[in-house]
Amino acid sequence: MSASPAVLEPGRPLITVKALAVGYRGQAILPPLSITIGAGQFWSVIGPNGAGKSTFVRTVLGLERPVSGTVERSDGLRLGYVPQQGTLDPIFPISVRDFVLMGRQGPGNVIGHWRRADLKAAQAALAEADVSELARRQLHDLSGGQKQRVLMARAVAQDADVIFLDEPTAALDLPAEREVLALIERLRARHGAAVVMVTHLVEDGLERADHALLLDRDHQVAFAASAAEMHAAPSFQHLYGRFLARREVTP
Repeated sequence: MSASPAVLEPGRPLITVKALAVGYRGQAILPPLSITIGAGQFWSVIGPNGAGKSTFVRTVLGLERPVSGTVERSDGLRLGYVPQQGTLDPIFPISVRDFVLMGRQGPGNVIGHWRRADLKAAQAALAEADVSELARRQLHDLSGGQKQRVLMARAVAQDADVIFLDEPTAALDLPAEREVLALIERLRARHGAAVVMVTHLVEDGLERADHALLLDRDHQVAFAASAAEMHAAPSFQHLYGRFLARREVTP
């Protein structure tokens, strides 16, 4: 495998979001937001369905145009993105190995003409995600849990400084969910990368994270805090307080 990337200095600013408003066709769906994502940080992005979580992530990644505000990235920043597996074309013919190799695509890399370092990185990533035996399988033939681990393998192969994950455990059974969450922790530990995870698992997401972002389009909330402070925030209590209280008293 190619040489391991240098470990990032903890807390080093990687992405700075300033007064960012996200939305569609020039119309904002959330209030402006300012946050800084630092090396080694784990951000959980929470909120109801349709709250604007995926739109926020796609805008920070540069896949959507901001309505206003700016997104500043540190020089040479490498981004990894694990989309919802439901966004994958179910009939697109590609092998697992080639799909993971696509994560290595960049200047000087042409699909089908990979460097030896890329091939070694993909092989190591498949092993780390425990999907080496699936390398020759077609992506569309895999189960949901297998596809999610392959998506994670592609992120591993990228050696990203910031890894964005959009609902990585959605529609998975409990064993597959645990495997994916354990792999996310290993990704974070690789070289001090930051993790930004959109999740529907509110309690688990706050337990794992050190920072949290609450988005709620219906109530015009875009609020960032430490994961510990988020529990006491009025906007969080309004959305989740009664539900979490019921969970706490359930025998």
